[in-house]
Amino acid sequence: MNWIPITRITKLGLTNFWRNRWLSLASTLVMTLTLLIISMFVIMTMVINKTTDRIKSKMDITVYFNDSATTENIADLQQKLAARADVSEVKYISKEEALQIWEQTQKNQQIKDLITTNDNPLPRSLAVKATTPEKLNDIDNYLLSDDFAPMIHKISYEENKVIIDKLLAITAFIKKMGWLFSGIFIIVSILVILNTIRLAIFTRKSEIEIMRLVGASDRFIKMPFVIEGALYGILACILAFILMWLGVYVIIASLVTQYLGAAVTENLKSFFSSYIFYIILLQFLVGIVIGVGCSLFSIRKYLKV
Repeated sequence: MNWIPITRITKLGLTNFWRNRWLSLASTLVMTLTLLIISMFVIMTMVINKTTDRIKSKMDITVYFNDSATTENIADLQQKLAARADVSEVKYISKEEALQIWEQTQKNQQIKDLITTNDNPLPRSLAVKATTPEKLNDIDNYLLSDDFAPMIHKISYEENKVIIDKLLAITAFIKKMGWLFSGIFIIVSILVILNTIRLAIFTRKSEIEIMRLVGASDRFIKMPFVIEGALYGILACILAFILMWLGVYVIIASLVTQYLGAAVTENLKSFFSSYIFYIILLQFLVGIVIGVGCSLFSIRKYLKV
């Protein structure tokens, strides 16, 4: 392999980048913002999806019964639920067990003393665990049938479902905004880089004519512009990663620690560290595709070699 042409081509690409340094800087900064927005959009989507899945995995259905419901009716419902293929476990919780749970979870002593063994308004219940979170809705629909309405006071799934629906709505909103802003900045990056490469081609027209006259190959003339476009992507990737690292470990971490505690901060850092390779790979691929793609388009349109 002859390394001399490769070295010269790379040197010419670096020269092109430096000659139009202010335009190169503008192109790099715009692409850096593009990569930052895309990366943050992907990370936020992943975090919310994981949070939603984690909440779903811990969710179950608690069926609270009216005091008028008989023990036989409750036992019959328990057997019917246990026989369902989408139910993994059904546990009966008596009023006494409900009181014990109340005493263990309630920290305020004055509120805790309001409920005693002699005056216990806590209802009996069934704690139902599904085989998969997706089956919870089917179980809830089964429990909402008219056959069980007289004995059931409340089903907890409706409250949990509101939380899940809100998380899903937030996820959908973030995805829409992410796609919108990512699309806008990708278009801006493409326009800026296209004009930068075009200007570089027009600036070097005389030099390109001389290169043709002395017998320079098409590849030797074209490749420096491709390298210039790749440099935009590589430098933008480096800058975007540095800014993201500072944002996660310095700015966001301090705010999260202040308002949500150190444990949440550590989880955030752990998540970022776990996916750091994929973040860098995503930024690099997007940067190279935009930079090199714009260069190739400009070469085809403006450089008739």
